[in-house]
This record gives sequence, C-alpha cells and structure tokens, in this order.
Amino acid sequence: MQFDSYEQALEFLFQAVDYEKLTRYKYDIPGFDLERVERLLSQVGSPHRELAAVHVAGTKGKGSTATMIAHFLSAMGLKVGLFTSPHLVHLEERIKVNGEMIGRDDVRRLLGRLRPHVEKKRRGNPLFAPTFFEIITALGLMYFRETGVDWTVLEVGMGGRLDATNVILPRVSVITAIGFDHMDKLGNTLGQIAGEKAGIIKEGVPVVSSPQHLEALESIEKKCSERSAPLYLVGRDIEVIGVKALALNGITCSVKTWKGTYTDLRLPLLGSHQAENLATAIGAMEVLAEGGGLSWNETAAREALRGLKCPARIEVISERPLVILDAAHNVSSMRALVDTLRNAMSFDRLVLVLGLSMDKDLEGIFKEVVPVAHRVILTAADTPRAAPPSLLAERISAYLGGGKKALVVEDPRRALEQARKLARPEDCICITGSFYLAGKIKELFESGVL
Repeated sequence: MQFDSYEQALEFLFQAVDYEKLTRYKYDIPGFDLERVERLLSQVGSPHRELAAVHVAGTKGKGSTATMIAHFLSAMGLKVGLFTSPHLVHLEERIKVNGEMIGRDDVRRLLGRLRPHVEKKRRGNPLFAPTFFEIITALGLMYFRETGVDWTVLEVGMGGRLDATNVILPRVSVITAIGFDHMDKLGNTLGQIAGEKAGIIKEGVPVVSSPQHLEALESIEKKCSERSAPLYLVGRDIEVIGVKALALNGITCSVKTWKGTYTDLRLPLLGSHQAENLATAIGAMEVLAEGGGLSWNETAAREALRGLKCPARIEVISERPLVILDAAHNVSSMRALVDTLRNAMSFDRLVLVLGLSMDKDLEGIFKEVVPVAHRVILTAADTPRAAPPSLLAERISAYLGGGKKALVVEDPRRALEQARKLARPEDCICITGSFYLAGKIKELFESGVL
C-alpha cells in the first residue's frame, strides 16, 4: 500500500496523535504502551531485535551526548544510525546514518510498509492506534536495519520507561543530567523524574550516567541494583579535568576514566557543561570497547571530535552582532546557556529573543536568563504548545529591573529583525526558549530570508 508521494505519506503520518505538540494528556498506559510499539514492529520483522544499540535518556544534554557517541562510532569507520527528536527544520533530521538524513523517498516507502498495520488499528480503535512518535520510531528502526548499520544510537523522546525507543535492548544505557522538566508527566521530584528516566535500564546492561543530584542518583542506583546493571558515574568513575573555554571555538578538557586519561581534548561545542556530556559519551565508548570489537583509545577520541556539530546547542549563527541560537527550554539548560554567555563570550549588551512553551517553568526560566539581558523581545513559534507572548509579557514584568518592559513581537522573523535593529555590532543577540523557535529561526537562515 505505497503512497504516491512524499506529501501523501506525511499526511498519513501527521494524522497520528502527536504528543510533542500537546500539553495536556495522561502520561500512562494505554496512551503510552510499549506493547503497541512491539506489535507494530513485529508486523515488519522486529527490526529492533537485530540492532546493536546505545540508548540515551536524560533531561539536559541527551541530544548532544547521543550525537557525540554516534560521531565517535562513525569516525572509527563504522556505519552508525542516529535517532533523535524533535527535529529543527526537516523531519528527516531525526533519522541519520553517518550524519546523512534519511531520504524523502525512503520515508515515503517505509511509511507505505507501515500503513496497513497502522490503518487497521485506526479503524478498530483510534484511541489505541500508534502515535506519531511510535510510527517515526518504527520507521527509523526499519531504516537502520535495511541500511545495515553496525550501531544504532537512540535518544529517548520523553521520560524513558514508556518511551517508544525503550523496546530496544542496548549494549549500554546512558543517562545524562536530570533536572525538572515535564513535571506534570514525569513527577514533581527529582527522584520521581529519575525513576522514569531509569526505566531504560535493562537486566545486566551497563549504565553510564552524567553527574546527578543525590535524589536522582539514588533512583538510578536503586534501578541498577534491581537490574544487576553496573553503573559508571561521571564524577566518581569518570572525571572531567581542567575545562577551558576557547571563546567561540569551543572548549578543551581532559577526561580520566577507569581505563586511562584522555588529555587536552578539544571539543568544538560551546559551554563548560559539554565537558560532562563528553565524559559521559567517552564512558559509554569504553563500555562498548570492553564488550569487544572496538579499537577505542585517546587517539580515536581526539580525531573523532574534529568536525563535531550539534545544531541549536549554543550555536553561533553570525557575528557583528554575535547571534546565538540555543534550544534551551528548561531551567537547567537555561542556566547552562547563561553561564556560557557570561563566562565564555565577549560582548557589550545582550538582546534576548525568547519564546517558551506553555507547559514549562516560566518563572524559573525568567529568573535564570532575564537578569543578564539588556532588552527582551518575546515571540512564539507556530506550535499549539507555545505560550502567547502577551502572557509572557505579563509574567516577566517582575523580573525586569529598572522599569524596563519587554517587547512583544508575535512573528519570530520580525522578532529577530527587531533584535537586529536594537543591537550594535559589539552586542549579542540570543534566540532561545524552545526547539520550535530554534527550528523556525534555523529555517529562516537556511532559506536565506534572514
């Protein structure tokens, strides 16, 4: 039941419930059901059972860490599939092999294979039909098997325990820094949130974790104990040494593991927090190497880091004025962004273009970023989750000192144009608050509109 065109295939895909665009829903079975994903995958030959995989969960840094691990593996001459979410501009960004996005014709063709199984469920009981994320996860796993990848790196969409990617049996499970996000779904304490993230831990499968707050770490350690899963922790078993900022060229640091030391690594990503993500990724690589078959060492790590890119992670878009694009969308990621702006960059004034989702900790984010801004422009991406800029203006007023007022510019393009009018060549414009806003700005730059 093939589709006649890519557009027809996308129309079919977007008919599915897309929880990425919703704010209010019940996070539990049957809305999120791994058995439903397993059944869908079984209809196309259970591709997930044939893949050697790395599984990455967390609140902050999971996308960067997953990208690093995939980059490390592909730099060793291996064929590596990378599944991430959400996408910035193109749906195909979610599914890559050695950095190359899946082709549109492959999307059309593979969705055609899934079509009869999804439509059967939609006819029987639409409420229990596969969701958008479940379908795109299945598509990615099918593509990775079809292209014969040596390794697959999968980033969790949200949580972990009930995430569609959790059907995989990985060689190593990775948990990056856990903070407060999606509290209405995952829980109101770090322990509860960590418990959901730790749901990716499998029996006997090693776990590598970034540094964690005590409450989160206790949940992870408990799950590791229950599953007899060895735990390697950054800050205990893996150490980051001597982080130095290289202005707009990234950072250098050394990483010490239980096997040796990686000295003066140069990471072409901005922000000292990326050093912990790097240490986590190196820890995962050492676990894989101990499993056999990988010639992994310091030289391999050093060579692999060249050319590494993570779009919309404190990404420099242009200079004079300096334009920074970042997808920070929760308190912890906003704190990391502000730390980088303050300590790794040189500019006179900060013009902040901010757009947030309605389900985020708005006041917590305001406290982090508003005090460092000279001017604030509030805008919104075209998504149902976006907080109205007028509402943001009401709530942000308490955090603007000296009688300042935020500007409200509904359209992101015009918001950036306004920021450029306000900024001098020595200033910095920072666009942040959500993946959706970052994606829209990225699209405008790619199309040459800005």
